[in-house]
Amino acid sequence: MPALDEISKILKEELCNYNYHVPSLWLNESNVKNVRVNPCKFFDEIIDGILEKKVSNTLYNKSLSLIKGIRHDFSGDWTKNSTIYNIFVRLTTAYDHDKDGIIGGLYTDITLNSEGIRETGTFLKTIAILPYLKKLGINTIHLLPINSIGIDGNKGDLGSPYAIRNPYEIDKNLADPLIYLPAEEQFKAFIEAAHILEMRVVLEFVFRTASKDADWIKAHPDWFYWIDKKSADKYQSPDFTEKELEEILKVPENNGKFIPPNAEYKNIFKIPPKPEEIQVVGDKYAAKTKEGELIIPGAFADWPPNDIQPPWGDVTYLRMYNYSYDSEENYNYIAYNTIRYYDPELAKPANANKNLWTMINNIISYYQEEFGIDGVMIDMGHALPSELKHHMIESARKIDPDFAFWDENFSIQKSSRDDGYNAVIGHAWAVEAENNGFERTLDESLQEMPLPFFGTSETHNTPRAVSKEGGILYSKLTWVLNNFIPNSIPFVHSGFELGERLPVNTGLCFTSEEQKFFSGKKLPLFYKSSYNWLKKDNIIEFIRKVSDIREKYSDLIINSNPETIRKLATGNNKIIAFERFNKDASLLIIMNVNVESSERAKIVLHSDKTNYKEKLSGKILYTDGNKLNIELKKGEVYIL
Repeated sequence: MPALDEISKILKEELCNYNYHVPSLWLNESNVKNVRVNPCKFFDEIIDGILEKKVSNTLYNKSLSLIKGIRHDFSGDWTKNSTIYNIFVRLTTAYDHDKDGIIGGLYTDITLNSEGIRETGTFLKTIAILPYLKKLGINTIHLLPINSIGIDGNKGDLGSPYAIRNPYEIDKNLADPLIYLPAEEQFKAFIEAAHILEMRVVLEFVFRTASKDADWIKAHPDWFYWIDKKSADKYQSPDFTEKELEEILKVPENNGKFIPPNAEYKNIFKIPPKPEEIQVVGDKYAAKTKEGELIIPGAFADWPPNDIQPPWGDVTYLRMYNYSYDSEENYNYIAYNTIRYYDPELAKPANANKNLWTMINNIISYYQEEFGIDGVMIDMGHALPSELKHHMIESARKIDPDFAFWDENFSIQKSSRDDGYNAVIGHAWAVEAENNGFERTLDESLQEMPLPFFGTSETHNTPRAVSKEGGILYSKLTWVLNNFIPNSIPFVHSGFELGERLPVNTGLCFTSEEQKFFSGKKLPLFYKSSYNWLKKDNIIEFIRKVSDIREKYSDLIINSNPETIRKLATGNNKIIAFERFNKDASLLIIMNVNVESSERAKIVLHSDKTNYKEKLSGKILYTDGNKLNIELKKGEVYIL
């Protein structure tokens, strides 16, 4: 029985007499309020509604491209037609179901409430919001890592999803205890439900790090770096002289020189122990060897090589290459030249840690064959050995010729396309937040780009859009811009539509003042938390309207040719105007980027039309010859 059908069967058999509330948005009601429901009936009705859309004799446990027999000329290029919703499962669908004012809190399991209801997010609850997302205009789900999380050094009360204990194992806390199926089966049901609704699912993976108590350590200690426990207090990012840094910083451009860390730093690292020498001491791995007691070191920011961040205590780097420990330069240490910009002497094919590479390479195929995912986002993929990355992409596309790969790269480079990627994170979220950022983003879109980027004003590592000057108005402006410029893939980081203010993490683009302010906050990347699903000042309906317009004019908008866009003069640097056009149709976008006051503009048009219909409000605007004289309220947008 397909997993989604099995869950439906279980729900029909359960009584579920619990004190259980959900936000009305999960019921697709526009009036924002809290609603008490019978959870089994609530979930069953939603699932039944999804199952009614099944096509007979169709199995939904494989990718949507395989189900539909689709293959793009460049594998995975369905991506450019996506509108993406980014989900952090345990956060996105977390909710105070018993309305006691806290999420979970049971002494034996802090994700559960006193009735044993999981109040952090689950796959079952994420299935429940799929119809809401579909109505929002979403056709692709991007999941942050869903794997089991390590304990050693973990942050907060739940740990980071990037501290992965076993990439082949799903976090058991993402299973909903309302049904007696393991997390793997509930994830299968989520994939099936998404595919029935013609929504694709892309998983994010971390391939070059693991938690410090990873399951692989005991059996494969040579896949990891080890240090002398007595020297642990000396461990940090290695020091380099200014002259050395000058050469090292040229390495990415192939003009520099690979310079190893000094002997004092290298001597902290020891030859990996034998499996039988490894013990579990509390929540940590340690090894008793002839050289003393050895432990697994944390990772640290690997670039630039003089990054001052302290070590990350919950993850460690995997050893991608082996090298003779007897050699004078044995590369038995963590530094920029062993974990990112690999020294050519180290990164010879003969030195590849083949068993580890095989284990990493098979992760994607496991999730393809077991669950039917449609693509992957590779965390720091540009820092993986190129040969390994090539094998991963090749293997995945043998299983599914239309499988998508997304690159966590902050610049839009041809090398990403050459590697086989379909999209990059890009930098829209950083550029748009700058002075004149909207205009710069627009100007960049007038140029030809090698591949699409995520059109978003926020990610799980950045400040929330609504925290910027203008708040909700700023969020609306970014959503419109990112929906209508070429090569932009609209991307909603969950909570954006709700006007959520608390960032998930403070990894990118935070000022020192913001870093200081949030340093004492319990950020959701590490702590149990939830969104305010009852917030009335949201932009859900606005997102829906813009998404509907984009869908109606998709052939026009998704065309990446820069000749399909032109910027129009407005005579006012606070008003931006641009047109997307082809021989059959055109859309004129006008934005007042001043979020504090109204602005006037006189726009010279490339048309002799006498009037235009504004798509958001329905009102008619009349022209004066080939000019449009308008006044826009603060942060107002016209789509004509």
